[in-house]
Amino acid sequence: MKNFKFKHISLIIILLQLSFATFAQGSLTGMITDAATGESLPGATLFIPDLKTGVSADKDGIYHLTNLPASTLLIQASFVGYGSKTAMVDLKTTTTLNFRLAEKAIEAQEVVITGSGISTDNSRSSITITPIGKAELLTTPSTNIIDAISAVPGLSEITTGGAISKPVIRGLGHNHVVTLNEGVRQEGQQWGDEHGVEIDQFSADRIEVLKGPASLFYGSDAMGGVINILEPVHAPMNTIRGEFASQFATNNMMTNSTFMMEGNHNGFTWRARGSYKNAASYRSPPEYVYNSCFNEMNYSAMLGLNKKWGYSHLHFSRYDANIGMIEGKRDSASGRFTDMNGEIVPGSTVKGRIPELPYQKVSHNKITSVSNFISGDNQVRVNLGFQNNDRREFSLSRKEPSLYMHLNTLTYDIKYTRLFKGEIELVTGLGGITQSNSNKGTEYLIPAYSLQDLGAFIYAKKSWKKWTLDAGVRYDARWVDGKSLLLDSLGIPAKAGDTIFPGFKSHFSAFSGSTGFTFAASEIFNFKFNLGSGFRSPNIAELGSNGVHEGTFRYEIGNPHLKPENSLQVDGEISAGWHWIRATFCGYYNYIYNYIYQRNINGEAIVRNGDTFRVFRFVQGNSVLKGFEIEIDIHPLDPLHFDNSIDYVMGTNESTATPLPLIPALHSVHKLRWTFNTGKLSVFSAPYVEIGGQVHFAQNRIDTFETSTPGYFMLDASAGTRLRISRQWWTLFISGNNLTNTKYFDHLSRLKEIGIYNPGWGVTVGLVVPFGVYERK
Repeated sequence: MKNFKFKHISLIIILLQLSFATFAQGSLTGMITDAATGESLPGATLFIPDLKTGVSADKDGIYHLTNLPASTLLIQASFVGYGSKTAMVDLKTTTTLNFRLAEKAIEAQEVVITGSGISTDNSRSSITITPIGKAELLTTPSTNIIDAISAVPGLSEITTGGAISKPVIRGLGHNHVVTLNEGVRQEGQQWGDEHGVEIDQFSADRIEVLKGPASLFYGSDAMGGVINILEPVHAPMNTIRGEFASQFATNNMMTNSTFMMEGNHNGFTWRARGSYKNAASYRSPPEYVYNSCFNEMNYSAMLGLNKKWGYSHLHFSRYDANIGMIEGKRDSASGRFTDMNGEIVPGSTVKGRIPELPYQKVSHNKITSVSNFISGDNQVRVNLGFQNNDRREFSLSRKEPSLYMHLNTLTYDIKYTRLFKGEIELVTGLGGITQSNSNKGTEYLIPAYSLQDLGAFIYAKKSWKKWTLDAGVRYDARWVDGKSLLLDSLGIPAKAGDTIFPGFKSHFSAFSGSTGFTFAASEIFNFKFNLGSGFRSPNIAELGSNGVHEGTFRYEIGNPHLKPENSLQVDGEISAGWHWIRATFCGYYNYIYNYIYQRNINGEAIVRNGDTFRVFRFVQGNSVLKGFEIEIDIHPLDPLHFDNSIDYVMGTNESTATPLPLIPALHSVHKLRWTFNTGKLSVFSAPYVEIGGQVHFAQNRIDTFETSTPGYFMLDASAGTRLRISRQWWTLFISGNNLTNTKYFDHLSRLKEIGIYNPGWGVTVGLVVPFGVYERK
């Protein structure tokens, strides 16, 4: 069945490519210079997101782009230390275009973003979006891709040790947040608290964090926001290049390395990457945490065409991870960790690298086709994907998994974009999901099920010199068929016996929409406003679960009669930049109808295998989330930066008049960085030292089954540089986290409920080595 689908998909792609291949070839050339001095800027980059192509200026600041369509496209020029410039360029009539960039003490958000339906300047998107670049991703100490971006204001993470992080945007996580990778939504049992994101953190070139309801573009589950992970810009024409990166962290002795090669021959592009990560148990201030070790292996490959009609890329990736499951059981006399047999664990095993029982083995295979076909001012984007997720939990034996869920997902997404007179952009799209899950183990938590999802939207954006206005509407429908399961006296599926899952059929549908504007009042002030509605269907665990959720230490019972969630959010942003200071304030108010949550009613409990578990049932009621984010960047001297941010969210369940669970505490981040000036002939480029602090306030607004969390402070420091080796620029950094070895519980750590602290102090060192093989003329 898979081969049948992909043969037809490949045929459609080839036919579309041939049909667009006859359009005239264009070119664009020009110079990128300093606006004040007129000097050229060698190495400045020009990027066209709708073609996924870019080029660097030569030693004279001159760039050349060929193989361009006769279309009007957004183009961005950028250079380190300078403000970016974007322009909508009519390539039918324009062959020469110069860019004059001005030095900026404060790096404004004048960058191209793609996650809001169309490629646009961030300052002209009414949705609040925070971009994170590759340099920041590579030099931020982290154990996974979500951990690497967790310092973004408004973004938090639910963690289970170092291996597992789930994104939380403005208090909403799990199935309230969609993760996109290479244009396709990631599907891997994301309803589970202890289920992470199965993506190689080295594969990302840039990440966009969309905050607030994005259901207009992405349908159900995007109520809280979107994590949009973007692939790297391809190698320049007729070159082969590569990259090696490696990190080592002292706290858990983690080694994390990747090797990548890519090439471009007359528009035929390819890329291959392999990554391996291995970590021992992490060390909290009082102890090493037994069975917090993990290992992870990733492979990925890409083949594609970049031509004058656009691009078409075929991606394949495989993710394999073995992750220890931390239970926190201890000997009553000594307080030391005990294993599944109740025996005290030796110190060498506590610190080990091999996960002990119980542990997870997660495999995720994905093949995607991502294309954009351009004809004049028309674009057709076609994103297709097939994913297979195997999640095995071994609790009694290493040979046979107890819990084994097998998930297949087919996603498709087609968008048509039309630009009218360079001022009005119209986008309409259709997308859907076909999904099936089966259980192959001897334990059960969710039923086998099949799911069909279909959605369509239309969106328009009008631009003036200072204003942009946008609006759109969407309709979604989803069908879920939960399969019944009966077990005989031996625990084997049968036609008669104990009912584990009764079976159900559910249908959900809803309209959602968004409207907003941006206003550039002056060169100093910029305003954004958005009014958006979100939609989320109940997930399979909420509808049909019936069993012990090992990672959450509770027994969960679903409710097939749940209604979909609907939200209405008001979101506003004010940003100002003047000389040496830039500040941004964003506030929001989000009202959610039929919010789904868990509740332990009257102390209900159940005994399984000699252990007692509290029973949590899924119910719903109306809720409110409101909060703000503030960012202030102060740059009084050329080499000095003082970055500050603070974010706060308050969630209230109006049906019970209690706080919502898993709401992050008020916290702020402060970083003071000094970048040393070096000459053009120096082997060092932009060396820096940085000292920072994180202030986490106490969280005492908690749900009835949560525990409060005291406040704490952590001290961090780092240093790094770019280093000229031959004709390449290597990147070297060293970073220390929690240098005061503060003993703390993060409020969203799932391990705090069993008395296990977050990691203590640690140092991470990293090296990035780019290289080129040859260039053909």
